[in-house]
Amino acid sequence: MLFKSESLISKVIVTDRDLAMMNAISVVFPTSIHLLCRFHIEKNVGARCKQYVKKDRQEEVMDLWKKIVYSTSVEEYDHHLQQFEILCADIILFVDYVKDSWLTPYKERFVNVWTNRVMHLGNTTSNRVESAHWRLKNMLQTSFGDLCKSWDAVNMMLKNQICIIQSSFQKTIKDVEHGYNSQFFQNLHHCVSRKCMKLIDNQLERVKIVGTNKTECGCSIRTTHGLPCACELAKLQINGNAIPLDSIHDFWKQLSIAHELEDEESLSDYDFSEELEAMKAYMKTHDIISQRIFKAKVREVVFPHTTSILAPPEKVRTKGAGKKKKEFDTPRDPSYWEYVDASQESAKARQPSQSSQRSARQQSQSSQHSFKTQFPTYIRPYIEDIVDVVADGNCGFRAIAALLGWTEESWALVRSQLDKEIGLHKDVYSNVFDDNVESVRNSLKISKLGAQGKDKWMSLPDLGYVIATLYNVILVSLSRNLNITFFPLNKSPSKETFVHSLLAIGFVNDNHWVQIKLKSDCPLPPTSQKWKDFCSDTTKSWEVAYATRMKHWERIDPSFIRSSCISLNEDYNMLYITVYGLL
Repeated sequence: MLFKSESLISKVIVTDRDLAMMNAISVVFPTSIHLLCRFHIEKNVGARCKQYVKKDRQEEVMDLWKKIVYSTSVEEYDHHLQQFEILCADIILFVDYVKDSWLTPYKERFVNVWTNRVMHLGNTTSNRVESAHWRLKNMLQTSFGDLCKSWDAVNMMLKNQICIIQSSFQKTIKDVEHGYNSQFFQNLHHCVSRKCMKLIDNQLERVKIVGTNKTECGCSIRTTHGLPCACELAKLQINGNAIPLDSIHDFWKQLSIAHELEDEESLSDYDFSEELEAMKAYMKTHDIISQRIFKAKVREVVFPHTTSILAPPEKVRTKGAGKKKKEFDTPRDPSYWEYVDASQESAKARQPSQSSQRSARQQSQSSQHSFKTQFPTYIRPYIEDIVDVVADGNCGFRAIAALLGWTEESWALVRSQLDKEIGLHKDVYSNVFDDNVESVRNSLKISKLGAQGKDKWMSLPDLGYVIATLYNVILVSLSRNLNITFFPLNKSPSKETFVHSLLAIGFVNDNHWVQIKLKSDCPLPPTSQKWKDFCSDTTKSWEVAYATRMKHWERIDPSFIRSSCISLNEDYNMLYITVYGLL
């Protein structure tokens, strides 16, 4: 193993229990933490379990062994170990093997409670090395090759690995997975690996259980992976902040395998002045087509986010029979546990297989309740779809987040952004809210996750003006009694865009908000008088642009028809009185 400097020496080394190697590591790498591979330990303990424990008890014993290994506290470790000793009280040889060979001398090197104090970045087994070794043997194919053939095979394997790694980096840089499209992850897009995103997403699932409780959280992923733990994420959600990039360890931001600049190297060694001048000269001597191609190539390097390079597709063999697996003539001596597993698998193969398995229980499919009955009959034909959200007191903000193209879990960011918008334009919203600005802002601020009280629900019409103005959208709110359209207060409709973003939400059961998808060119309910009173002069063109659809609403809404009839009758009576007076 070759290191260019002491700073590159591994802080953590994972191996199997090879005593000679362990002694050498303690001498050559005295500052590195040495862990033992859990996979090999579990396989060796499992092999001894099959030797000493009866078959009907093996699964229970191994489950208890795993609980010992994955204990997160010393108390939990002692409790599971005591249960293990009681369960195996009649198998002294097995208990002595487990304690003398593994737990007593090496528990600090593979049990969670101790390994969680080390930043191992998820490497607790040597499986990745074993996989690379297998891939190399697959490339070599034989043990009778000469040095040149072996060198070519190693070189080809390394090139393939580099290609796979670069392909993975390009996927991360170019694409954002749908599951992480939330604004909560916006600072991490194109900047951290997909594995990092998945680990953080797992912690977000834990937020629902541990909340901001640091004791229950344990914060192990912060120590072992350098990533924000569940309680950190819960605090960010409560405050409505996105995950900061600074909270991520540099390991997860490494999206290139390029050589890093060492401390002793001079920046002058990386001066590109000569190359840049040559590039300019090249551009001047070629035609416009060549210049465009060359410029596109340069942009792919300088601006990777705008590159047209795609990850190479995986080739799928669609014709011909599959090749038979080759038997390599580079065997090794199998481990003890491999002998045990092989013998039991062969014995199991001799037993007659069951003709059929028990079919899984049929899951009861309950049809989702249609919310259409909650809305007036004259608008139901124009409702194309209704999408429910989680009912936890944040449902209104969840619906807005989803309609904006984020995920429901971005509800906390919607709360935070609405509060900031009111704070920035307090004078405007003070008139709209009838001087109740503070009460509206307090309804947006939460102190805990989970279900929220009624005072923290999304309240309309007040917040309708803020949503439409902040996100520059048309917000339509439908319910049994109040149907209203919100336009931005201070932003006029874009002349370049003929189709504006329209968000529709519905209030059902007098306690829940849902997403609504309206049909194109559907009628729109009228705006409120407050919007007409406090909107700027330039924004009144919104009502003009959608006057046809609002008139359509007036024609189908019975309340407008009745009010129109009353107005006509009053005008007729006034005309009659005037004419009679003249006579």
